[in-house]
Amino acid sequence: MNKCCLCSKIGAGDNQERWDEPLFSSANFISLPSIGSLVEGWLLIIPKEHFLSFGAMPLHLANDLATFRALVADYLERKYGSLCAFEHGPSRLTRQIGCGVDHAHLHLVPINFDLISAAHPFLPRNLVWKDSNLDECRSAFVKGLDYLYVEQPLGHGRIAVHEEFGSQVFRKAIASHLQIPDQYSWREYPQFENIARTINILRVAEAARTNNAAK
Repeated sequence: MNKCCLCSKIGAGDNQERWDEPLFSSANFISLPSIGSLVEGWLLIIPKEHFLSFGAMPLHLANDLATFRALVADYLERKYGSLCAFEHGPSRLTRQIGCGVDHAHLHLVPINFDLISAAHPFLPRNLVWKDSNLDECRSAFVKGLDYLYVEQPLGHGRIAVHEEFGSQVFRKAIASHLQIPDQYSWREYPQFENIARTINILRVAEAARTNNAAK
């Protein structure tokens, strides 16, 4: 049985690294800075329970996910501007598209360029994108299809399915657009400076919100 790296982070308690301490949490989800944050403000939304992808997540969690994601996105948009959400959705364990992390995680990234256009050189030929939502992700997962899911702007979802996606497609696209193409890998370039700035800014924002709510 594969040991899930995100499950181990969620249950690490006092042994967590600073970047593994949730910045936001709900009953069923947490939000962490992404290792390999090519830009400041890059967060992950992660279910506390283990699911391979959001396509594998049961319907009863959808409302909590929507509420939690809106909260996190509001913080990010106020600090960083426009956002993109994306997921690499594997249909089974150890698929290349899963990027070595076989636990559902949705990326929220402050970028102001079109991610799908930037990803074109890293995608299979003649890939078809269609308007989508999480229901389409579930449908792809049930059919055993790997998928890429993008919302840009938030609320406007698109999905593409294929049998042979590569690894870290959207990271490659973002790194290439930023003119640091060799730094796409989260394993080789963890980008701790961007993570530290994200943590500091969002901790201050959360403290200010808490103080205002208490008045």
